[in-house]
Amino acid sequence: MTDALRFHTDEVDLAYSEWPGRGPPIVCLHGISGTRSRLLAEVAGEGRHRYAYDARGHGESGRAASYRFADYGRDAVAFLRGAVGEPAVLLGHSLGGMTAIYAAAHCPELVLGAFLVDPPLYAPHTGLRFEKEPFAAVHAQAGLPVEDLVARGVPAERAPAISKLDPAVMAEMLDGRFGEGWDTDAFLGRIECPVRLQHGDREIGSAIYPGEIERAAACLQRGRIEGIAGTGHAPWLQARGRFEALVREFLQEVAPV
Repeated sequence: MTDALRFHTDEVDLAYSEWPGRGPPIVCLHGISGTRSRLLAEVAGEGRHRYAYDARGHGESGRAASYRFADYGRDAVAFLRGAVGEPAVLLGHSLGGMTAIYAAAHCPELVLGAFLVDPPLYAPHTGLRFEKEPFAAVHAQAGLPVEDLVARGVPAERAPAISKLDPAVMAEMLDGRFGEGWDTDAFLGRIECPVRLQHGDREIGSAIYPGEIERAAACLQRGRIEGIAGTGHAPWLQARGRFEALVREFLQEVAPV
């Protein structure tokens, strides 16, 4: 792995890692308040060519003037064009899944396929719902020193990411600005590549609400829905084997090695 790499879009510096390997590249996109952890890269499979970057305002990437979902999407398009430079597969969790939707809709020539892990599909239109309270808690914690976060009860493995998070990221989630310039149905309808839309159960934390899977599926030209029973918003926690199998099956379909 090559770490501590930098790519500058027209708006922000992105910190990223690259794992050289076989086959078309896979770009791993993390969720809100996360960082470019090794998790999605590991799920994609050792030996494959993979990238992962910290989204704007997260981790070691630069802070920015705004944190709309469309902003993250533009960063992904710039990264695909400037850092990757060839058609890739997108593997995105939550916010990363929304970022993948934007990129697949806006630069189809550079996206071979998109695997979307429990993205909050219509949050830009509805605003936050049951997520408001936990998001407000993260907003209050963002940017604090790691030792203070741990003392407040933040798990030690989560504290570094929260410490490096720009509080403005969560502020825009809470006030609804994150949805400006976004149209889920229109973006999904423009995607030409194969899409796997994976979801968990709303009752145990999925970010997808009743009726949204069916609405999204109707918009996709080449989409398939993959539900993993007994999982919430992070399927690798409750069903790592099943989740990993689905991801690798999709990768072998759209980007065979």
